[in-house]
Amino acid sequence: MRAETSPEKTIYLDATAPMLQPRELGKILPGIVAGGIDAVFTSAGAIEDFRTTMEIIANWLEIERARKQKIRIARSVADIRAAKAAGETAIVFHFQGADPIEDELDFLNVFHDVGLRAMQLTYNSRNRLGDGCFEPTDAGLSKFGRKVIRRMEDLAMAVDLSHAGARTALEATEAATRPVVVTHANARALLDTPRNVSDDLIRAVAASGGAIGVCAAPFFLTRDKQATLDMLIDHVAYMADLVGIEHVGLGFDFAEEDEDDYVYFGYDERYIPMPPWQFPVGIASHAEAGNVRAALKSRGFSDDEVRGVLGENFLTVFERIWGA
Repeated sequence: MRAETSPEKTIYLDATAPMLQPRELGKILPGIVAGGIDAVFTSAGAIEDFRTTMEIIANWLEIERARKQKIRIARSVADIRAAKAAGETAIVFHFQGADPIEDELDFLNVFHDVGLRAMQLTYNSRNRLGDGCFEPTDAGLSKFGRKVIRRMEDLAMAVDLSHAGARTALEATEAATRPVVVTHANARALLDTPRNVSDDLIRAVAASGGAIGVCAAPFFLTRDKQATLDMLIDHVAYMADLVGIEHVGLGFDFAEEDEDDYVYFGYDERYIPMPPWQFPVGIASHAEAGNVRAALKSRGFSDDEVRGVLGENFLTVFERIWGA
């Protein structure tokens, strides 16, 4: 059983912050700080090629080197906790898809060395590793995908099943020997959409020792109403009842995208409407992240359970994957 963490040392972690990019840091970081968030997973890559992704990472490393912003690139849980102690925001590199490694398994070694600590196998569409969640065939994990999982585990990198097809994700849990995660998705039982996760996958992730980050994207919470923070907590409660609260975290996935982004990322209008998007009342941005604690408490979760959802559950998982 996880040892209780004192409130002042508790980490508030957003496991998916795609808008936090080098060129947007000055705009986005103040809201993250105002919301009390200590650590974020930034989408350093997704469907881009190797060179483009390395340019983004190089920009991040230069920002850290110049020390003009109070951030720290975190490569371990210890780095995340040290950043909080120093009054810095911890940034963890995360890929929302495996396209940056192209067809070169050894590119994973390079990305790991510059700080990558978590990678989704797929985005919405099919890639070299397997089918994404919007592929009608749902053909599952490829041979290359299995090789990638083995290399990621050798490198102590977290395998993220967000955006993966149902069969791809379940086959990945079977192929993995370490905990796997879903950094940002909700329960399909509460809203049936391919981007949400089935009970079978929630159970498989929990059985691996992993965790699922509940997501604030409004179209994963409701189809025809204004999304609310209470709806988000519904998904926390559902997963807690299904597999235990220790397997639940947060991956807000706040985004401000336009029609060009919509086409670029291959969204499917059957499941995701054209932007602009209205995020949930009560948790519409990082600046409102402080509201989640009270919302969880109002549902009867204990202080330690709340601290777990806010970040400590994910950190426990990442410590098992990344090591000390």
